[in-house]
Amino acid sequence: MCSFTMRGLAAPIAFLLLLGVVRGLQGQDMSRQLGSEKTDEAPIEKQGQAQSARVVKAVTDPAKTAASSEVEKAIRAFEETFVRDYNKGDSKAIAGHFTEDAEVVDIEGQVYQGREVIEQGFVEMFAEDQGAKISLEIFSIRSLSPDVAQENGRSIVTPKEGAPRSRLYSIVYVKRNGRWLVSSVRDDPDPMVSPHDRLMDLEWMIGEWVDEGEDSLVRLNCRWSDDENYLLRSFTVQHKGEPVLSVSQRIGWDPIARQIRSWEFDSAGGFGEGWWTRDGERWVVKHSGVQPEGKTASGTNTMTRERSDLVRWTSTDRVIGDQIIPDGLSYTLVRVPPAPASVSTDRPTSPPSVNTRSPR
Repeated sequence: MCSFTMRGLAAPIAFLLLLGVVRGLQGQDMSRQLGSEKTDEAPIEKQGQAQSARVVKAVTDPAKTAASSEVEKAIRAFEETFVRDYNKGDSKAIAGHFTEDAEVVDIEGQVYQGREVIEQGFVEMFAEDQGAKISLEIFSIRSLSPDVAQENGRSIVTPKEGAPRSRLYSIVYVKRNGRWLVSSVRDDPDPMVSPHDRLMDLEWMIGEWVDEGEDSLVRLNCRWSDDENYLLRSFTVQHKGEPVLSVSQRIGWDPIARQIRSWEFDSAGGFGEGWWTRDGERWVVKHSGVQPEGKTASGTNTMTRERSDLVRWTSTDRVIGDQIIPDGLSYTLVRVPPAPASVSTDRPTSPPSVNTRSPR
C-alpha cells in the first residue's frame, strides 16, 4: 500500500489426497468407536447436540459479530480517507494516519521507521510521481483484539504516464484514543502481474531509433516478442559505411531478483547481462559481460528520456579486464518517424482504348 519505490496458496494434489485419506480414517475410527459404545447412544447424541449448539453459538455470537462489523466499517472508512489524501498528494495528511513509531517495509525491503521518516518518504514519492492515483482492493479485515486489527489487500498505483503498479499489502492497525492508526505496513510483489505488465514502463522504447555521426551510424530497433513477455532490441553499428558490430538484446522481468533484467549477445562472440533501475526519466543499467577473448567487462549505461522522440545514452564506470576505460562514450538516439502511408488518388481511370476493348 505504501511502496516508496513506488497465489493464493495452491495446495499440492498429494497434500489434498492425504487430507482426504486422513479424514476418511478419522470417520472410520469414529464409526468403530460409536459401534462399540451402543449402550451410551442417547448420552452421546445429547452430547453431540450440545457440542453443535456451542459451535453454532461461537459462529453466530451476536456480540462478536457486531464488534467485527464495527471494526470493518471503521477500517473501510479509514481507507477511503487514505485514498483521498493519497490522490491529493497530501503527504502530511497521510503521515497523520500512522502511529509515531510506525514501520513501513516496501517491496524492495527498505524499512521506514517513524512517522516523520514515513512522511518524508511520501514527499519524495509524490515529487517524483506527480499526479499518481491509488486504488485499493481489500481482501480481508480481521479483528485480532478490541484494539488491534489486520487488513490484507492489493494496491494499484496509476501514474500519469506509464503502466499501473500493483502490490500486495498487509497492514496492522492499533486503536489509540478511539482512533484507528497504522502501526505497520508491508508491501509484497503481486504474483498476478504479468511479465508483460512489468515491462510497460519501457514500452516507449518500441520503434526505430538512430544516431548519426560524421563517420558512424548507430541503428536501434525495439519490439515486443511474439508472446509479449519480453522486449527485443537489436543494435547495428557502422563506421564509414561498413558494419562493425551488431547486438541482440532480450529484456524481461526477473521474479526472484524482483527487477528488470537484460541479456545481450554481440556479433563478435561476446555476451553480457544488465540490471535495470528506474530513476525518474532515467533508466540506469548495471552491466557486466565477457568479451570474445575471455576478458570480463562491466559498466553503467544510462538512458535519459529527454523527449518522446529523443534519448541520450551514456556509458560510464567502464572496466575491461583490469583496465579502467575513460568516460565519454555517448549517443543521442532520435526516433525514426513512421513511413508515410501511401496516398491513393481517386482520379477516374481512363477508358480503355479501342485496341484494348474486348471483341464482341
